[in-house]
Amino acid sequence: MAEVGSYNESIAYLKSLVGFEALRVIGVGAEAILVEGYLCRLHVVAKYRVPKVYRAEQLDNLLRKTRTVLEAKLLGRAAMAGVNVPHVVYVDAEEGLLVLTYVEGERMKELLQDYREDLRRLAREVGYMVGLLHNEGIIHGDLTTSNIIVLRGRPYIIDFGLGFLSRRIEDAGVDLHLFKRALESTHPSLVEEVFSSFAEGYRLARGSVAEEVLRKVEEIRMRGRYVAQRRRKLFW
Repeated sequence: MAEVGSYNESIAYLKSLVGFEALRVIGVGAEAILVEGYLCRLHVVAKYRVPKVYRAEQLDNLLRKTRTVLEAKLLGRAAMAGVNVPHVVYVDAEEGLLVLTYVEGERMKELLQDYREDLRRLAREVGYMVGLLHNEGIIHGDLTTSNIIVLRGRPYIIDFGLGFLSRRIEDAGVDLHLFKRALESTHPSLVEEVFSSFAEGYRLARGSVAEEVLRKVEEIRMRGRYVAQRRRKLFW
């Protein structure tokens, strides 16, 4: 979590931006503070990567700058590929600031709990969009139902803060594995239904490559089970 001093300084910095009106803090994480507001009357969310006092200043500045630039680049490439993502409004790489359009709607996580959506259709569309990301070599890095916002029945993928560029089957497999693990932890009774539909959409976007990635997902799952079994044998 961000230090209190850094938190207050971050809010003061955001409010100092010309035309930015802060409404509320919607998230405080280890790396960044998210503030909903308006920038020149446009509904936005400001993501500010807070300076870390425990890191050498030069290294901290470099990390904040490169991560901000990379996230903006990933969002731009994703939008060009036809994926529903927030649009980049403003970037100040030197300050670690990224301002994005605010996506209204509900998290997929809550919608699955309430059964208020056509789950199969929604999961297929999410799978298709993730396939489009992977076709562009974009790995999300934190693909969970909390990072998918549903607006008027259409899913938007958000928070590319842990994303990176890669065309390795292993990295794409890890992305899908994380999504399946998230389903298992929050909606265990819906895993098979949702993930099978997700895989249909993914196959539609990626063609034959999808089968390699889906096989890799199972391989990764088996590795996890093997490690868990070894731990039990060692400590029990």
